[in-house]
Amino acid sequence: MKFKLIGLLLISSLFGCREAIKNDVKFVAEQDFEDIQFTEPKVSNSLVVNTKEDLLGYWVGDFDANLSDEEMDTIYGNESYSNLITRKITFSIDEIKGDSIIGHSISAGNISPFKGLLSENTSGFTMEVDEFKKTKTDGKFIIEIRKTDSILKGNWEAYSQSELKIYKRNFDLKKKLFVYDKAQELDVTFFDTDKSKEYVYATDTVDGKVEEYIDNEYYATTEKLFEKNASNEVLTTDFVSNLSKADIFILRNSIFARHGFAFRDKQLRMYFEQFNWYMPVFGDVKDELTEIEKENIDLLLRYEKNAEEYYDTFGR
Repeated sequence: MKFKLIGLLLISSLFGCREAIKNDVKFVAEQDFEDIQFTEPKVSNSLVVNTKEDLLGYWVGDFDANLSDEEMDTIYGNESYSNLITRKITFSIDEIKGDSIIGHSISAGNISPFKGLLSENTSGFTMEVDEFKKTKTDGKFIIEIRKTDSILKGNWEAYSQSELKIYKRNFDLKKKLFVYDKAQELDVTFFDTDKSKEYVYATDTVDGKVEEYIDNEYYATTEKLFEKNASNEVLTTDFVSNLSKADIFILRNSIFARHGFAFRDKQLRMYFEQFNWYMPVFGDVKDELTEIEKENIDLLLRYEKNAEEYYDTFGR
């Protein structure tokens, strides 16, 4: 079921899991795909490409903006666009039939099927790949890789260039084998840069007038986030009841991250992309959750709504 994205199916899932998906920051249901099916890649274990079969599988790396200096200046000057400059992409080559290549790309939670042509010569392979033009974020990939190499290099251009701030990107992607590992840990604090409040951090008297210095505190996790692994051990009510709202939110979503879920939410995506182990691969992982994870999700959801919010200065 990892490769079938049907919004209606999510409604009929098991109760505990259904609630998790409904609350899991847009999950799959808010994506616009009516019925997209992917063939599971017949992944070759070789991380170096010598034959076209070695191309099958998941290629992961940074998806970097490729614009003029003038265009980049307009983005650097606007904080709301800064997260667009670099993002992670998973380029999944699912099937090769003769000179045809079929697969899907995942970036910022957008899952786009593609198809194209594969060419082979004595030195390597080239690919020209078109996403299915379903959304404004779809485009065309031009890719090459030399034989005995392990890096897919290329560029991407959007079809609807006038509708996007960043309409051209380039990339160097490495092949990765997705393996679920329940022991993967969180060791970075989460800050929601879109959710903050002001506080007075200092006062001073200047010419007899009191001046206040204002800064921002951001919705954040606490150190308790690092005490437990929600995929590896059963959480207790005593522990969860003492967590902040953000602690619960991130602990719950860490379960989905370990299973390779591709987050659409900007804050979750930016947070989990800091971890080398995180690999956005799937749009639906509900059938992969373990019994411990389902139990923990249910417990975390019961406390999340009424948990106290915690704010901290950025970079503490």
